[in-house]
Amino acid sequence: MSTIDTILELGSNANKGANFRDKLVAFLVAGLTAMGFYRVKLRQWWIKWINNFAEKDFVQIRLYIQNKLIYFCMRQGNEADYLIGGELVRGGYEVPNFIPKSIIDGGANIGMFAVHAASYFPEAKLICYEPDTTNFQLLQKNLALNNLLVGIHPLGLWSKNTTLYYHAQSSHTGFINEEPPGVPIPCTLPEIESDCWLKLDIEGGEYEVLPAILNKSQYPRWISLEIHEFDTKGESLISLLREHGYTIKGGEDATVNCTVISAYRN
Repeated sequence: MSTIDTILELGSNANKGANFRDKLVAFLVAGLTAMGFYRVKLRQWWIKWINNFAEKDFVQIRLYIQNKLIYFCMRQGNEADYLIGGELVRGGYEVPNFIPKSIIDGGANIGMFAVHAASYFPEAKLICYEPDTTNFQLLQKNLALNNLLVGIHPLGLWSKNTTLYYHAQSSHTGFINEEPPGVPIPCTLPEIESDCWLKLDIEGGEYEVLPAILNKSQYPRWISLEIHEFDTKGESLISLLREHGYTIKGGEDATVNCTVISAYRN
């Protein structure tokens, strides 16, 4: 996609903003997601512009999604939050073609997926899992701003009830395993009900959680899945999902380290 096409797309997405100020913030955070990480100085300048819209240490944006006004708060100066806000502006995850009875948000972070999914399916039972304390607090804030009644748990997801350790790699990435040291994370395995939309962004935990769920013959009807280490072992998850009757969208580039796919069963 050319630079002009990218700008036009960002401008179109920014029109979701409730007023001129929100449209401008929407353009900036969406632009940050489209900007290469090698553009270090430009990214720093861009983030300073976003910071100018902060009030009381938060940058808030109001967007119309499905003709519904939603509110979303990001921490001032937090690049990871701005990237998440940019994903919300640009459309978030692909939406199922049926009405889910339940939606499970594994790795809820600050609530982008939860707010996005609830805009499409307000009657679905929504359950969020987020183990990071500071993210959990902002998750609660974003859910409350949108008057969402949600089952929210300060837990990570794994193949069993256990304690794992989070090892940060950068401001917005990391991995988890059972080896200390690191930040301890209490974990559990979610229960899958019928017509469930399961989203997983759990820093590599998908290699534990998905097999455990499928081995219990619990089949989410739609899975939105961020796969880490995709270039080295992601094909194992793709094959597993296909073996259990899922059709896969995405994941065509086997050389990327991280990718997002959708998987669904009829």
